[in-house]
Amino acid sequence: MRESVRVQIRDDHVAGGFAWRKPPACSCGQLADAFRRKFFFVSSFQHHGDNLVYMMPVDANGRFPSPGGVQVSFCPGCGDKISVLKGVASTNGAVEAS
Repeated sequence: MRESVRVQIRDDHVAGGFAWRKPPACSCGQLADAFRRKFFFVSSFQHHGDNLVYMMPVDANGRFPSPGGVQVSFCPGCGDKISVLKGVASTNGAVEAS
């Protein structure tokens, strides 16, 4: 039986809730798609001039192994380093991702 898990993700961490100053790009093109599909999220924290990127995976029991998400530094499709930078948030609050 498949169950849906609802998580609160801040609007300004979800692609579409902010404008990109440096959009996601990689050799295979899958990185930008991961943000569009709301699989990867963008933290407000920066490291070396880029925003940190994370995902919210679940374990085999449908639980989050890490409530703050897991940092992602490289495109899983081609291995290119992720280098993105957010602009100003277009909305405030939170959205539900399932």
